[in-house]
Amino acid sequence: MTRKCFAFVFSLLLILSGFSGWGWISAEEGGFATARSVAEGILSSQLADDRADSAQAWIDGALSEKAGTGTEWYVLALSQWGDYDFSTYEEALLRYLKSNQVLSASSRQKYALCLSAVGSTDGYISAVMEDSMGKLGLMSWIFGLHLLNNGYVSEEYTAPRVVETILAHQCDDGGWALTGDVGDVDVSAMAIQALSVYYGSDDSVKRSVDRALSFLSERQLAQGDYVSYGVENPESGAQVIVALSSMGIDCQTDSRFIKDGNTLFDGILKYRLPDGSFAHKQGESSNQNATMQVFYSMVSYLRMAEGKPPLYVLDRAEPDTVEPSYSLLYEETRNEEDSHESELNGVTEEAEEKEWRKGYKLPVCLILLGIGGAVCLILCLVKKRHVKNFLAVWLTVAVLIGVVLLTNIQTKEEYYGAREPAKEHVTGSVTVTIRCDSVAGEVSSQYIPSNGVILGATEFEIQEGDTVYDLLTEAARRYGLHFESRGTDEMAYIEGIQYLYEFDFGELSGWKYSVNGVEPSVGCGTYRLSPGDQVEWYYSRD
Repeated sequence: MTRKCFAFVFSLLLILSGFSGWGWISAEEGGFATARSVAEGILSSQLADDRADSAQAWIDGALSEKAGTGTEWYVLALSQWGDYDFSTYEEALLRYLKSNQVLSASSRQKYALCLSAVGSTDGYISAVMEDSMGKLGLMSWIFGLHLLNNGYVSEEYTAPRVVETILAHQCDDGGWALTGDVGDVDVSAMAIQALSVYYGSDDSVKRSVDRALSFLSERQLAQGDYVSYGVENPESGAQVIVALSSMGIDCQTDSRFIKDGNTLFDGILKYRLPDGSFAHKQGESSNQNATMQVFYSMVSYLRMAEGKPPLYVLDRAEPDTVEPSYSLLYEETRNEEDSHESELNGVTEEAEEKEWRKGYKLPVCLILLGIGGAVCLILCLVKKRHVKNFLAVWLTVAVLIGVVLLTNIQTKEEYYGAREPAKEHVTGSVTVTIRCDSVAGEVSSQYIPSNGVILGATEFEIQEGDTVYDLLTEAARRYGLHFESRGTDEMAYIEGIQYLYEFDFGELSGWKYSVNGVEPSVGCGTYRLSPGDQVEWYYSRD
């Protein structure tokens, strides 16, 4: 099915769902229809992007191919919305987990929730219950509680104990935050999502959640949406919709969440694009994270409207799991993994200089031509002189030469020595600092200064759209700093800087960043900088 067909289907859905141009139908007349049309619009846009002609084909195709790399929330939402076959996806995700060591506790829990959502009985879920609960701060308590709420059991932690721990983290303003004492909208909504199951039976939960709902109501903007760290966005509103729906609260009619006549749906609509997907910020292009969060928030609302359990009370959960067929506990393989990384990444500078030389392409191409000639000579000697044989040889050589010519392999010196291209539209400058004071003196490494200052406050020019990740990359290149990350662009996550990695000093240790002294709740690839900002990367033990 072509993209034009998807556009036609999407337009038809909008008409049938009650749209008049871009205007919303009233909440009283069609909150359910509105949520359904938004979800269907997102689904249509994703099917078009991945060239799938149905949701089932999308699950078996692109979602399975990308298993483990960011499709989990789409799969969880689809499992709670429709009757699909997830066997192909389950197999793909288990393959990913068997071949990749997942170090983050909350990431392990995310995969466990996804497996539970598709009805898997693999032992990964039960193993995660024992090795991840509370190991990465508040979010690992929240995700862990979701698993407990679905009937999975931990030998060490019970649901009441985890609930008590989450309540103890509540800030004075009624919200929750990953760090600091000021509540964050997204984190507060996520805490409510997990606690909602106990609202009617636990007075302490009821009091805490009521305070959190007041906090979320107070933070809502006049147009119905929310702002996080200076940026109005749809993701925060989406999390609040999931929280309210988990509580059985209709965000379209509850007066606490209607500001100047605008509901949460009105606030989210601001960010919708013509193809049905969503932007993170008004005026920007489609954003996968924003689109995905809005999608599962609509599914959550639809479940509430139909009288079904909350989004994270999973329909297909099968708590009676089998034993895992492979090790999940990263502690067991940490030394082996570190040794392997040393073999791969710890190549000496001398070896690099010998291996890669400037102007490698011409010699490699000549070698390939020589090999081609030698193979042709052998063909002649063994009397295989058919023209097809020679064509096959030279076609293969031509393809290999093309690969070499199109590949740009640089030495470390070439990469770090290259001048950064001049920025065309400079809007100002920011300062970047990189420190690891918390472990200075405890790290035996030539790369870590004794005072913990890897990069003192250094000024960098920025242009419109530059992110914290962009500036870290520029700093690394300009000053020859090592850093490793996973994910790309807005999903980038920093694993190590100057050979100092996450988890080196405990399960809660790793690299964090702040802007103007505040720790943003978004990734470094998402946070866009403004002139005068002061960015600090620092290694934290917790």
